[in-house]
This record gives sequence, structure tokens and C-alpha cells, in this order.
Amino acid sequence: MALWDRLPAPPIRLPRPAFYHVERDLPVTMPDGVTLLADRYVPAGVERPPTILVRTPYGRRGPAALANGLLFVPFGFQLVVQSARGTSGSGGEFDPLGSERDDGLATVGWLKRQPWFHGSFATFGPSYLGYSAWAIAAEAGPELKAMSLQITASSFRDAAYVGGSFALESTLTWTDLTRRQQRPLGLVTAPLLSRRRAAHAARSGRPLAELDVLTGGETMPFYQDLLANHATAEGYWDRRDFSGTVGQVDAPVTLLGGWYDVFLPWMVKDYLALRAAGHAPYLTIGPWWHTDARHGLPAIRESLAWFRAHLQGDPSGLRADPVRVYVTGAREWRHYRDWPPPGMRQARWHLHAGGGLGEDGPQDAPPTAYRFDPARP
Repeated sequence: MALWDRLPAPPIRLPRPAFYHVERDLPVTMPDGVTLLADRYVPAGVERPPTILVRTPYGRRGPAALANGLLFVPFGFQLVVQSARGTSGSGGEFDPLGSERDDGLATVGWLKRQPWFHGSFATFGPSYLGYSAWAIAAEAGPELKAMSLQITASSFRDAAYVGGSFALESTLTWTDLTRRQQRPLGLVTAPLLSRRRAAHAARSGRPLAELDVLTGGETMPFYQDLLANHATAEGYWDRRDFSGTVGQVDAPVTLLGGWYDVFLPWMVKDYLALRAAGHAPYLTIGPWWHTDARHGLPAIRESLAWFRAHLQGDPSGLRADPVRVYVTGAREWRHYRDWPPPGMRQARWHLHAGGGLGEDGPQDAPPTAYRFDPARP
């Protein structure tokens, strides 16, 4: 059996011929006068193709084009990829999380006015791209027919303060990465340098408020904002948290995540919010982490089946059970009608003396001590 036959989705068979043409740097003017740039990929020989909209801060061309959904185009979809404000030629200043609703809805309005728009579109993307899709989902209008999102959530608030503690590594690394990638060759060097520089800064022992300068050589406003606006701060998060609108989204949604992904708990919350609102989302959870390349092909395959079903009227590629999860202990994929699986029993486990676990409640025991070496955390 070939490797691709073991992946959790129908195989992709590229139609022939698979040609398309591209329109580069389409200007989209925002209400404040800032112009954002987009590329449009159009399949050849397809009349009235439905549209897939992607909004990204990570670039539109080169290897990024594949991650942005270029593989959908030969299957009869036109793809519009827009660079977020302040990135890859788009005007303005990149305001992480802060501009995606307003800019996204203005882009949707522009999309609907184009002579080549034929009445239906979908959104697609992992991580920040998926967050950008959630930012507009409840207000995009009936033309939004489908959403396929991966390793993402409708709010990044709790991921920035996991358990109430500031997520220093991920926040500092990502902030430096998004700033560094706007420099020459930044899209190549940033993934290689940002994590290393952030780790070096974190080990320095300097105050948290100085680590952005130590990492990137300058103050990073988004990092400082997250330090100042903790998880419960109102105002700052009001325009950056879309978890309260998930149940209002009418478009069919499919979600893909990984057991080791930072956003998994909140992606599952989005799934449960859709179920509570009476919707029928799909959910896939595999043995992946956030930047794991292995979830890329399953994401494309499942998204293609989803878009074919909801934009082209061909549900033949959809699986029978909405939920598919990989059970790591059994090393196998399992299928369910819902999540949590019907018949599941919740159990509360407690720490026991000596490092054990049990369901029989907290036990009286002397504290367990260990030595912490800051040089080897």
C-alpha cells in the first residue's frame, strides 16, 4: 500500500489538462484608503468557477502559493489570495489579529462586485489564515458556502495565555517571525532564525518587557500589547476574539487539527459551538503538531472534497462519518458520528505521591521535591 493511500482522505487525481492563468497584484481599497494586494488564479476552460478566498500575512507566491490553495485551481475553482495589511506589498502596517475583520469584510464586499464573481465562495487556510476566515465568517453573507480550516481557532486569546500564563516562546517567536519575514529574503530566513533568537532571549534572564528588543533588535508592539493586555483585559480583545460568533456561521465547516497543536483545545471548542448551534461540522484530529508538514496533504484532500460538495454539488468525496481521529495508543484512525464519542465517560484524575495517577481523589501526602536548574530547564 502506498503512503498516500494510508492518509485519511480520498486520493487526489489531477484532471487533464490542468492549466490556469494568473492576475497579479489586484488592488483592493480598504475603507481607510489603504490598498491591499491580491493574486487571482483562474482555471482554464471552466465557466463560472466558484471562488476560494485566502487572506494571509505569509506571502502570496513561490512555495507559499501551494500552502495558500493553488492545488485547488485545476479542479475548477478560482483562487483569490490576498496579502494582509502591511505584508508582501499590501499597504498599511501589519496589526496582528486587529485588522482581519474589517479588512476581510471589505475584501468580501470587493469580491462580490467583481464581474468574474459568480455568486459563491469558500474560505480556506491553516493557523493565521484560518483565524482570518473566522473573523469574517458570521458577517460574510449567504455567498459564503463553505469553510475548511486547519490548526487554528476563532480566538488566539487563550493560546497566548495558556492556563493563565503568558505563552512566551510561541508569542515571541511568532512576533519576530512576522516582522522578520518582511525584510529581504525574510520568508526564507525568518523560520530559521526566529525560534533560535527567541530561545536565546528567554534564557538571558532579562525582564520580559525587554525580550522583544533582545530577539529582534527593536520593540515589537504586538508582543508588548500581549504583555500589557492579559487574558481578561476587555477592549483589546473585543475586536480580536470571534469565538462568540462561531454559532452564527451558516456555512458548512470542516476543521482539521493535531493532538500536539497549540490551538487544538480551542479548535474543538469551535466544533462544539457549531454543534450546539445545530450545525453539522466535520472534524479531523491527527498525530500532528502545528508546523508538522504531514498534515498538509490530508488538509488539501479533505478540503477538496468539502469544496466539491458545497460549491460544485458533488458530495461523493465526503466520508460517511463526520469525525475522524487518530488514536495514538492503538496507532489507528477511528470514525465517529460526533465528538466526544457517544458513550464517553468523563473522568477526573489526580496526582498521587511518587508520581502516580488515580481516580480516587486527592490524597494526603508530603510534598514531592525536585531541583530546578535554570540552565537546563
